[in-house]
Amino acid sequence: MSITDTKQAGAMDTAQDKVRSLWVPLREMNLLLPNVAVAEIGSYRAPQAQADVPEWFLGMVKWREQSIPVISLEAVCGLNVPSNPVFSRLMIVNSVSPGSPVEHYAIVTAGLPGLIQFGDETAEEVVEYEGDGLKCIVRIGQEEAVIPDLEFLQGLLEGQLDKVA
Repeated sequence: MSITDTKQAGAMDTAQDKVRSLWVPLREMNLLLPNVAVAEIGSYRAPQAQADVPEWFLGMVKWREQSIPVISLEAVCGLNVPSNPVFSRLMIVNSVSPGSPVEHYAIVTAGLPGLIQFGDETAEEVVEYEGDGLKCIVRIGQEEAVIPDLEFLQGLLEGQLDKVA
């Protein structure tokens, strides 16, 4: 193999180390998720409110003939729940736990996401998050995004749906 072939092979390996991800605007922060975690981005629909639920549990919406929970990630993290749904979207997230009663859930976003190739060398800084709901905060250029703990969010929803049912 020539030096040129070796460099090209190395470049391909580097490209394969990156994950197609979505940079998602929220009201109080940005969210970074692997593209495969998201089933769909749809128009905002007001969730049907549920009685005796925490502030982060916004209610239920119909999606593909099933009722799925809607959450505010900002509220899970202790921030204010956005009150103005103008330009909001519902991002439908796939389950991370096979066999879970929560196959999908929605996170309210502040707009449409952008695609990004994310890998170890993409972030200029990674800060571990000390609270529940997030794994870490990454900085890319002048922007920051949070990487959610999808297993935690799913467990939170499973526990809440058991109480509501």
